[in-house]
Amino acid sequence: HRALWKRGVHHRDLSPSNVMGYRFGGRFMSVLSDFDLSSIKDAPKGPERTGTVPFMSLHLLVPEAIVGQVEHVYYHD
Repeated sequence: HRALWKRGVHHRDLSPSNVMGYRFGGRFMSVLSDFDLSSIKDAPKGPERTGTVPFMSLHLLVPEAIVGQVEHVYYHD
C-alpha cells in the first residue's frame, strides 16, 4: 500500500475484505485488491469521498471533508 501511495496511487477503500493473505515459503504474504475506487494523485479531484464507511478515517466524514475542504493524505487511506 505504501509503495503505491508513494507513486501516486490512492486506494481509498482499504479494509480487511480488500486484503488477501497467503503463506509462501514459510512467510505470510498479503496482496491488496479491489482498486475500483482508487485514484491517481495528479488526476482532477472532486469533493466526493469513497470507501467502506466503518474503515474510513473520521477526518473524511466531517462536513468540511464532504464538501472537499480536507486533503486526502496517507493515513486517511
